[in-house]
Amino acid sequence: MTIYLTEQLAQEIVDRTMAILPYNINVMDQDGRIIGSGDKQRISTKHEVASEVLRKKETVEIGKGDTEYWKGVKEGINLPILFQGEVLGVVGITGDLEIIRGYGELVKMTTEMIIEQAFLQKQLQLDERIKEELVHQWLNGNHLDESLFYEKAKSLQVDLLISRVVIVVKSDDQKLERKRKVELMFNELIEQDDLIVTTYTGEIVIVKKVDVKDDRWEKERTLNTIRIWMTQLTKIDSTIKVAIGSYHPTFKKLYQSFIEAKETMVVGEKLAPEKKVLLYDDLSIYVFMSNLANEIENNPFFDLINRLKEEDELGELQKTLQVYINQSGKAINTSNELFIHRNSLQYRLEKIKEVTGKDPRNYKDLFELYLSLIIDTFADHKK
Repeated sequence: MTIYLTEQLAQEIVDRTMAILPYNINVMDQDGRIIGSGDKQRISTKHEVASEVLRKKETVEIGKGDTEYWKGVKEGINLPILFQGEVLGVVGITGDLEIIRGYGELVKMTTEMIIEQAFLQKQLQLDERIKEELVHQWLNGNHLDESLFYEKAKSLQVDLLISRVVIVVKSDDQKLERKRKVELMFNELIEQDDLIVTTYTGEIVIVKKVDVKDDRWEKERTLNTIRIWMTQLTKIDSTIKVAIGSYHPTFKKLYQSFIEAKETMVVGEKLAPEKKVLLYDDLSIYVFMSNLANEIENNPFFDLINRLKEEDELGELQKTLQVYINQSGKAINTSNELFIHRNSLQYRLEKIKEVTGKDPRNYKDLFELYLSLIIDTFADHKK
């Protein structure tokens, strides 16, 4: 990867060096043009001595008596800036030559160190972009058999054989500053072999290393880690919640864990909006029903719930049915939660039977009524 002396980098060199030395510093590019200086009036002007330094690849000193031979040049010392054996430009110190001569190598070394840091930072940023591309490709399950995918993973030291699950993070907070704080916090919390990317829709996705024993994911250990994360993250953003896909033994199936995590988030927000940690293994049957909701033409469960809605404009019967299900069909508990007499409850249950043809007091019928409520919830979401 090539690095060039930009005006921004040149001025950074000037500013950082002049914070230490009480002398003006100039930085010139490979054309001998001043692109960074403590003297703003000299920026963009040609420095003739710099051209000589570039030609000779050696330090050139300019004494008081030499300034008349060089146009626009002041007394000082000018040194070549080297990086990986190439001359990138020139750094000059303006001042009494007898005084500043001793600072020459120090300024040159400082300049080259700053350039080295800039190069490493640029390399790191490039690696991060390539790693993000790799993770996106992995999560989408695209071209995982191609040699280029393996080569990228190897060059980035990403071990594809490590056991992982996918975690999707969602926040309802739209403040960019807070989102940035959350991302920075995650970068501090994740472990060495965890991978993190941000999707185009703004969700943070973590490919999390997990412990596996006898081919079984030690789920509780992962959940304990995530609970610790959440204690820190909710201090920054109280709306954060996470959804976790299941474990798949082969890395080529990681995209399935990603799909599961996304679908778990959708389902969990509908069924358990108060929960902060959602697990696919706990909600898989509901994810299945969510996917099924609009895939079957003339779904009988729609007909069932629609009949109830038509006769229940105030939603009283639907609420009664939901509470009755939540209370596992226990009449006393249902009556207490609804603050109604048991006879009133029996009347409502009989009314539901009359309208739908399904008796909530019969377990098989209650199961069908429950399915109709669940599928209706997800169908409303998809419409």
